Amino acid sequence: MILYFAHGSPFARIIRVLARERGVALDEVETTLRDPAAPQLAHNPAGRVPALLDGGTLICETPLILAHLGWLPREPTALSRLGQACAFIDGIAVWNRDLRRPEHERSPGFQALERTRANRILDALDLEAYAPHSVEAIALACGLGYCDRRHTVFAWREGRQALTLWYEAMIARPAFAGTVPPVSGI
Repeated sequence: MILYFAHGSPFARIIRVLARERGVALDEVETTLRDPAAPQLAHNPAGRVPALLDGGTLICETPLILAHLGWLPREPTALSRLGQACAFIDGIAVWNRDLRRPEHERSPGFQALERTRANRILDALDLEAYAPHSVEAIALACGLGYCDRRHTVFAWREGRQALTLWYEAMIARPAFAGTVPPVSGI
C-alpha cells in the first residue's frame, strides 16, 4: 500500500503515526498539494492527502482510510471524540488557509468563528477518556502539533496546563517524533 502525504498535513500525520505504532508498513510518498505534476494526481483527481493506494483502488479522507485499515473506532463515544478531533483540525486548517490569503482577502469574522470553535472544542475535552494509543487521542495530538508548528497564531496552551502535559506525553513517542511537520511561520 502506498500512502501519499504532505509533511504539513495533520490528517496525513494521523495515518502515519498509527501505521508506525501498529506496525503496518506503508510506502510513504511525499507529495505537494498544489502542484499539477504531483504524483498522486494520476490516482487522485482531488489531489488531497492523505490518499491510500491499495492495489488499484485509491482511498481519500482520513476516516475512510481508517475504516479501510480497520482502525476506525466502533464505540459511539470514541467516534464522537474522533469527530471532535477531526472538527478541531479542520477548523484550524481552514483558519490557517485564510491567514495565508492576501490581507485584503482575509475574513476577520471567519477567523473569529474558527478561533471560538477551536477554543470550545479544547475546553470541552475530557482527557481521561482519551486512551493514549487510541485513534482519537492520536488525532487530537496531531491537531495540536499542527498548531505548534504550522498555526502558531492560536495559543492553545494558554490556560490549559493539563492538555499541555497530556500533549507533551503523546509527542514524546517515537511515532510522533518521526512525523513532525515543518514550521510554517503563521
